[in-house]
Amino acid sequence: MRNTVGKLCVIFATLLVIFAAAFFTVSLILKDGDYIEQKYKEQNVSQSLGVGTPDLFKATKALLDYMRGERANITVEARVNGEDVSDLFSQRKEKVHMAEVQRLWFGLSAFARYGAIAAGVLLLVGILLMERGKRRALISSGMFWGTGIFGGVLAFMGIWAILDFDSFWTVFHFIIFPKSLIQYLSAGGTAQAMNELNWVLDSDSKMVNMLLPIFPSIVLRAAICIIFEVAFVALVALFVRLAWRKEGKPSPIADIVVIEHDENEPQPIEGPDLVLSHKLRNAPKNRRDEIIRRARNGEPLEDETPLTPVKEHLIDPIWPKTEPAAQEEPVPAAASASQEPSEPAADILPASQEGDAGQEPAEEETAVSEPEPARTPEEDA
Repeated sequence: MRNTVGKLCVIFATLLVIFAAAFFTVSLILKDGDYIEQKYKEQNVSQSLGVGTPDLFKATKALLDYMRGERANITVEARVNGEDVSDLFSQRKEKVHMAEVQRLWFGLSAFARYGAIAAGVLLLVGILLMERGKRRALISSGMFWGTGIFGGVLAFMGIWAILDFDSFWTVFHFIIFPKSLIQYLSAGGTAQAMNELNWVLDSDSKMVNMLLPIFPSIVLRAAICIIFEVAFVALVALFVRLAWRKEGKPSPIADIVVIEHDENEPQPIEGPDLVLSHKLRNAPKNRRDEIIRRARNGEPLEDETPLTPVKEHLIDPIWPKTEPAAQEEPVPAAASASQEPSEPAADILPASQEGDAGQEPAEEETAVSEPEPARTPEEDA
């Protein structure tokens, strides 16, 4: 249960991180004035709208500043078709809809900021809830699920917009502006009720004719950036799965682990130090002290791999350390030559055996005697 909750925390944290990154990406794109001006020139918006490029860019900046709360209204003076206009966005729906867009932007901005903080908290809580030996797999799996869900939703929206943009645009606005959906349904859901919605602007709206030509380019650029962000999170998840050190794996240099048993039972040894146990049990008695000494120091044994360093209290109960036997000092050759040879053992034989000392010992008779030949009837008579 704890692993499931921890994985869900990682999934929500991943979704929040990707959303925050996507929102700030869109914010940066909208602040790129050079890019927007370039798109205006590519689409010849200035000529089709009858507004000069400086006034067109000033009007766009006014809309974006108002959306971010950096401007009190969207009133912009401009020259349209050679005539001075005091307010380029004079329609009521334009002003009301931009007020709704401003409230939506404030909400998304706050959600992105606090969502990024909540993502860090959720990730930490998820890691603490997971079992130690399964964290790596659960974190990477949660991140994969998060990127898959976000990428799937993004792909679904893109395919829907390509196949039927009108229905996508309508449903999208009903989701982000739920009050308009209530207004539309309460009015009977007719075409007239749809036209009365604030986000359904008139065809002669300067805002629509100004932003509609460059809108697809901005959306495409934002979508490409978001796709790269989703792919980056997926790569991080893959890195966590492949490169993070596997938890719970015993270190190659570890102490002997002795399982406690009854005193009368042998104490088995687990782990890689079974090699050392095997060497001790199969080595000659005069080699065991040398093996233990090398194991304590981690030295190789006869050009083999280094033995695992072990602790004193883990070796001594199995193979108590004994002092090596004192070796006799070699006798110098000069001193051995000066010594007289010892008397042979034959000189101390008893007198009764002195006469036989020079004779070779007689061979012992075999205990097995040859069988006697069978007697004939004539010999019996």
